[in-house]
Amino acid sequence: MDVTNPGDEPAPSTKRHRPNTPITKGPSVDDFTPTTMTLDAFNQLSRNQKKKILRQELWDQRSGEFREKQRAKRSVLRKRHKQRVRLGEVPAKRKLDEQERSGHKIIIDMDFDDKMHDTEIKSICSQLVRCYSTNRHGPLFVDLHITKLHERCRARFDKAIADHTEWPESRIKFHDTELLDVFGTDKLVYLTADSPNEITELDTQKVYVVGGLVDKNRYKRLTLDKAEQMGVAHARLPIGQYVQMASRKVITVNQIFEILVKFVEAGDWKQAFLEVIPQRKFNEGKGGGAKVVK
Repeated sequence: MDVTNPGDEPAPSTKRHRPNTPITKGPSVDDFTPTTMTLDAFNQLSRNQKKKILRQELWDQRSGEFREKQRAKRSVLRKRHKQRVRLGEVPAKRKLDEQERSGHKIIIDMDFDDKMHDTEIKSICSQLVRCYSTNRHGPLFVDLHITKLHERCRARFDKAIADHTEWPESRIKFHDTELLDVFGTDKLVYLTADSPNEITELDTQKVYVVGGLVDKNRYKRLTLDKAEQMGVAHARLPIGQYVQMASRKVITVNQIFEILVKFVEAGDWKQAFLEVIPQRKFNEGKGGGAKVVK
């Protein structure tokens, strides 16, 4: 709808124009000669497949330069963080011997590599990094195990998160094998939102399993079905007792892990949920969004 009066001057554009700035474009797939396959094989691919190979080869060529810039950026951030610590603006990073072992055990089951897209593989790997960071910096730490890290997730860690081999095993331990090869079925409790059971406490004699999956709810009952097939106990977090969420109860793997660690520290589910669940989850949906149960 035109809301201007007749004869009004048009409003000046707020878009910036840089006529003297040359626009640089990357190579087109029509002019690209791949180095990882023959040109004939490349030409038989679809245009989307060609673009994917083009992007990968360009990344391989420029990844060294990109990583160097990232290292320089991290160096600046570290210096800035140290300065803020000296000024008392943020707490200092805890040393390993300043953390206390809680005795609780948590597994993140990575046996879902084939159920995720490439972008979801990157996301779940980033979430594992956040889990390690949470376990590394709190007053208490849990025994964190990553099982069945294989295929694309393993490749992602080896290539993009190569320093994970230097992380202390007391804070995170990687396994190539299935979780049943690490702990017995009698100790395992698979945490899944589809379970009819609800946990109220965390037992140090049990091992709690979180499915390492990013799927936007594509797979219904996936983790529950796996728990039942393995013959292990299963349960869900008691979110409904403390928070009424208008949207779907979609919580990322690192958020679930952080909720568990917060509960271990304080023994309060409500506090753990409110500290970890993003605020936007309390503003979504019709009828005023999610509500905190009094």
